[in-house]
This record gives sequence, C-alpha cells and structure tokens, in this order.
Amino acid sequence: MPLIVAEDLAKSYGRVVAVDGLSLTVDKGSITGLIGPNGAGKTTTIKMILGLLKPDRGHVKVFSQDPWNNTAIRSRIGVVYEKAFFPSHQEILDYLERVSRIFGVPESRALEVLGLVNLHEARDRPIKALSAGMLQKFAIAHALIHEPELVIADEMTANLDPQARSELLDLILRLHKDENVAFLLSSHILPELSRVCDSVAIINQGKVWASGQLSKLYERYAVGIIRISTDNPEALASEIKKLAYIEKLDTDLRGISVRVTEGMDAKLYEDAPKLAKKIKVKILGIETGSASLEELYRLAVRSNEKG
Repeated sequence: MPLIVAEDLAKSYGRVVAVDGLSLTVDKGSITGLIGPNGAGKTTTIKMILGLLKPDRGHVKVFSQDPWNNTAIRSRIGVVYEKAFFPSHQEILDYLERVSRIFGVPESRALEVLGLVNLHEARDRPIKALSAGMLQKFAIAHALIHEPELVIADEMTANLDPQARSELLDLILRLHKDENVAFLLSSHILPELSRVCDSVAIINQGKVWASGQLSKLYERYAVGIIRISTDNPEALASEIKKLAYIEKLDTDLRGISVRVTEGMDAKLYEDAPKLAKKIKVKILGIETGSASLEELYRLAVRSNEKG
C-alpha cells in the first residue's frame, strides 16, 4: 500500500498558482525524489502532505488518512527542513532528551539517534557550534527521535558544500537500509539524487510531469539517447540535425542529446567526428545511454511541453 497518494492537488496564494492539478504516489520502503526548479511547487506540496496546508482542490492521503490537522499522521512522519531552527544555546543531547520526553519515548533514544547520524562524540556541544553539515545531521536525528515510518526532507542539501552533501546522502542510504525508513526528498540539485533515489516525481509549474521508478523513466525518456559533449553545441547541432537518421536533438551548454533511428548508433559515432572536424569544433566525448538525472528532467519536461 502506498504511503502517500495525492490526486489533482491545487493550491494558490492569491493570484499565484503554486500547485495546479498535481498527482503523486510515494510507495512504502522507497526513496522518492520530488525534483524540480525553485518555485515549481515542491514545498507547497510537502506542506499539504504534512497537513499544514489545506488544498484548494483535490485530496491527499497519507497512511490512507487525510493529513489535514491530523496529529496521528504527523506522529508517524519525521521532517527535515532546508534551514533548521533550533535553540542555539542548548547542548544537542540535552535538547534531544527533551524532545524524547515530548514524544513519550525513552530519553535513551536521544543518544541512540545521535549514534545513527554519527554525532555521538558531539553530544555535549551547543547547537550553535555545529557546522552546516553537522546541523543537518542533527536535524535528521531530531526527525528520527520518534521512530517515524517516513522522513520528508525539503531541500535538505541546498546550503551544503559538496562533501557535506555527499555525507548526508550516504547517511540517507544507510538509514533506509538499516532502519527501514522511507524518504521523500525534495530538491532542485539533481546530480546527487540519482545516487539515492529509486523513484522520482518530476515537478514543473505546479504539476507532476513524469513519475515512477528511475529505471522505467530512463527507459521511457532516455532510451536510444546518444550524448555528445562538445565545446560548441549549437554549431555542431546545426550540422548533425541535417543527417537523415536523426529523430530528435536537444542542446544545452555542455553538449547535445541525440536520438537516432534504431540501428544507426554506429553511424552517428562515425559521422559526428567528421562533422566536428569540418566546422572546427572539438568533441569531448560520445556516450550511449548516458543520460543523467538532469538530462532525464529536461527530456521529460520538453516531452510534456511538446505534447
């Protein structure tokens, strides 16, 4: 049974439409990425899932219940925000012990969750002494204190350096495996999410434009894609698109994504270097089936825009 089912959700703030007919499913035991640019509607969607906002239209079920003003639902969910705010002067263990008492769990749980996020040795530090990466680990410990079935993290890695982001994503993988916690991760930083997510929902303009298991989405949108990295994508694309076997071509700042007629991969590998040499453009690499999560997002969005 899915943990979250949202159907035709809509939410506006005055004349600003934040979510517009969004449908989403998050399966039990998954790590699902809610991906899209800033302003796509991710945070508003999360607030409706948590029961903090009431949809203008549609409905959402969490653990088969309406989350609106439902404290029983919230007691089964942990939340990690982009910018976590905690009483800065308190020591982290003391604070988590207080939170344990609020949730009615043993105070020993505080030390246990600090161990889970590798902050055991920092237990006597004040919260204000934690680095940005350590603070987010602490926020995860706080989210885990009541042993939730699902943790929702909204832009959790947005303000971290690459090393801290990597450590946090490794932690999520470990918690998912060892503690059997499902995650819904909202982010506009896509490269790292492909490391941890087994499913994604691609959100743009307040709608989910594609969703499902990553492997299935790659099959749907990136099958047969050949990626050509070059120092001048526009110039090379203008030549390649003249080839009779080119079915689809997209460019970005770093290269070209090409879909060819079935069986013509080798021909493109042969023709592309010749065309590049002709117009004095450098090819930095050619790969088949190498679409990144960023590439997948772009392909899905463009496919929807073109109908």
